[in-house]
Amino acid sequence: MSDAENTLDSLELDLLLFSVEGVSFGVDAEQVEGILSWQGGGADGLAWFHRELGYAGDTITYRAPSVLKIRTEDARNYLVIIDMLQDVTRVVAGDIHPFPSLVEPYALHKGMWGIVVKDGRMILLVDFQRLMRERMTVDTHAEMTGDDNI
Repeated sequence: MSDAENTLDSLELDLLLFSVEGVSFGVDAEQVEGILSWQGGGADGLAWFHRELGYAGDTITYRAPSVLKIRTEDARNYLVIIDMLQDVTRVVAGDIHPFPSLVEPYALHKGMWGIVVKDGRMILLVDFQRLMRERMTVDTHAEMTGDDNI
């Protein structure tokens, strides 16, 4: 085993697990500053998870919504409504797989960066800080050009 493989096998990541419409997701727990109960209504910086991913299908039903307060580099709020908050689990970095090259650019653009199989289920890994940067880029473009269709 190479030194790089040994290093990956020794690095661990705590994932906060949740699911939306039966699809399992995980986010690095270090990105999450807090978990709030969903009270309905809106707040500054609040976003629905499926909209952040650009899900264009039928209406999504959230059965047990919670709000993740994502750690940001500035005073800006970034709150994401997720569904079915489940658990925190530890994974070894060497067990994380990249997306296939055909879908990787799309996945990265939508904030997904890897896949891990844990206890027989596939978990898609989401980088909310990347999603926030993508959103800020789109918002800045829309403000500058008056075009919000990118």
